[in-house]
Amino acid sequence: MTEAGTWRALSPTERIHAAREVYIGYVVHTAGPLDPRALATAYAAVCRAYPQFAARLADGADGPVFAAGGTPPEVRVRKGDPERPLSGAGFDQYRALSALDVVRDGDEASVCLATHHSIADARHAFEVLAALWSCYTDAVRGLPVDLPRRPYPRSLESLLAERGVRASAPAPEQPPVPHTAPLPEACERHVVQHRLTAARTTALAELGHREGVTVNGLLAGAALLTEAELRDVPLTELVYRYAVDLRHRLTPPVGPTEGTNVLGGVAFRAGEEVAADAVAIGRAIGAQLRAGLSDGSVQRSLLDLVGRPAPGGRPWDPRTAPTVVSLMNWGRVPHLRTPDGLRLTGFRSASRIREAGPLGGYVVSTFDGRTGIDLAWPEGDPQLPHRLARLDAHLNRLTARL
Repeated sequence: MTEAGTWRALSPTERIHAAREVYIGYVVHTAGPLDPRALATAYAAVCRAYPQFAARLADGADGPVFAAGGTPPEVRVRKGDPERPLSGAGFDQYRALSALDVVRDGDEASVCLATHHSIADARHAFEVLAALWSCYTDAVRGLPVDLPRRPYPRSLESLLAERGVRASAPAPEQPPVPHTAPLPEACERHVVQHRLTAARTTALAELGHREGVTVNGLLAGAALLTEAELRDVPLTELVYRYAVDLRHRLTPPVGPTEGTNVLGGVAFRAGEEVAADAVAIGRAIGAQLRAGLSDGSVQRSLLDLVGRPAPGGRPWDPRTAPTVVSLMNWGRVPHLRTPDGLRLTGFRSASRIREAGPLGGYVVSTFDGRTGIDLAWPEGDPQLPHRLARLDAHLNRLTARL
């Protein structure tokens, strides 16, 4: 610690999330009895073991710092629509960087572990989510609840520097451009999930194995074809942006909660030689990713992003690139322990963010053998039903190849 109650300053790759007050929700849908006291016991154990989940932001001499939370963590329980897990939830990054929100409707509920993006990415949060449900199960059964204490996670910059990874040469300085318009109030993103059956999930994996393409590549190909059709633009005009977990791509590898956001960022644009076919697109995405990992550009990508800010010092603004398609694949949700009588019926993403415009994007996860594709688009978007239908049609064409 630099001083009592303070862990460290935010690194540049962490500060970009503080500027937009980004909270990401990991939402488990349940059916059956839910014990709020046991949840509170489990959440308190998680916050003791992982100090970042009990932290808050504070003002430092050179910018925000991570500091110890001022109040013990609480579980917030309210009645409402479980499909809106963050609706009405109050967040303040200067009070708490995590929250546990429960929205109940009879015997059904959503349990949302919300984490500020400056303290955890999806791989990090999944590790803590599994610990939370394990502690909850023990608490319901009357067993002792305790977890090993972990150190405060390190920044991407620190982990990469330790492994000899440095940013590219800085770009020439540009004169700043004043920005006077503040970002709007943070709000919850509207999410609709398209969940595949277990059979279709398996069929996608088998197709990918046969064609030498990852499932992520196949899903990205289907999403890009969907967006090209809806926007009535050539495939070559779309830029696909996604994140890569670097933990097992570094030497030595990084543990799940050893770093906050251990990610690389990649942008893919199909050339004229890439056929308008999901398999062909997925294969091209994979080839570009392998090349980027080989030359180190993927590992350096976020260092380069924060080292070469846009004019005026702001990070990349998606509004300046309306042809961007974002698809983030969180991977497989780990096994979550539960007590007898409680069923986990689904998993989905949630987010709350200050954003300058109504942006859309995809988040993918696989839970209980079924892949879910979350479409985070403004509520009431007239194209959303068409987007869902076209996406499903492209996925059907893929699975019909087997």
